Amino acid sequence: MPVIKVFEDNILHPVEVRKGQDVSFVFLSSGRQTAQGRERPVYHATLDNDRGRVINVTWQDKGMFNRLVTEHAPFLRRMFGQPDVYRLDDCIAAPRFASEEGA
Repeated sequence: MPVIKVFEDNILHPVEVRKGQDVSFVFLSSGRQTAQGRERPVYHATLDNDRGRVINVTWQDKGMFNRLVTEHAPFLRRMFGQPDVYRLDDCIAAPRFASEEGA
């Protein structure tokens, strides 16, 4: 299980990540310009990969006519020049990794 550092709020947090790990977060559909009240909490999402330039996440959400839709978004992006340091994507806020919750 690779250990990476996540840069959040000017602090580096060491985090263990693996493909298929459960995460939860708040999805901001318009990035930092998302209007207040338009944030969507995602309680159960899965990491698609554990290394590379971008770590993606997948979850299921209700679409039109209450059908389940699979959503995809970038979760972490590698910071320039540092191979194991990532930052949160602009569309992600308040991440929680399953390993932090004791699962």
